[in-house]
Amino acid sequence: MLRRFFLWALTLSFLGGAAFGCGGSQETRVITAFTAEHEPVFENGMDMVRDPESLEGAWLGSWEDELDARVTLADAVVLATVRTIRHDTDLDRRETYRLVLNIEREYVGEAEDEETLVVREGDAGFGTIEGNEDRILDEQFIGFLKWQEDDVGEVRIRWHLAQATDQVATRVRDLLARRRQVIQRDPSRRRVVVHRN
Repeated sequence: MLRRFFLWALTLSFLGGAAFGCGGSQETRVITAFTAEHEPVFENGMDMVRDPESLEGAWLGSWEDELDARVTLADAVVLATVRTIRHDTDLDRRETYRLVLNIEREYVGEAEDEETLVVREGDAGFGTIEGNEDRILDEQFIGFLKWQEDDVGEVRIRWHLAQATDQVATRVRDLLARRRQVIQRDPSRRRVVVHRN
């Protein structure tokens, strides 16, 4: 009888461990709906504007409008450093870059300590990353992150990086102070569980 109890307990602990061990990790994200208006501002790319005052006329207006949209529409705005860049080519010779960010500060929303940003050939921002690896690696950026959920429930990050210079950071902080209430009152914000295998 005692032997049967130990075998039963051992079987239950094995099955429980297997169930927990196979599932991978999971996290909860606060996301909002991804719409057509988000496409141009979360294009999986970056800009290299260090001082917005160096832009003139329509260029400055366009940069400011896009920055305002990113601050308002992002699920998270973070300060981060690109620590690793990986470059792959698939069997169809399409290229993909993966930028591994160490998140140093969250201005709005929540992010993991490390996030991986993916840009594929054909994405609008691909050309801003390709050939600029030396200008990106170990540099500090302000990241505007938006989680996009597809039809089958998979969630991926859409993103834009901006140089974390004093001039850019000051404008971002000013916009965040004005937009924070708008961001927090967004009725489409909801939590989803993201599974990582």
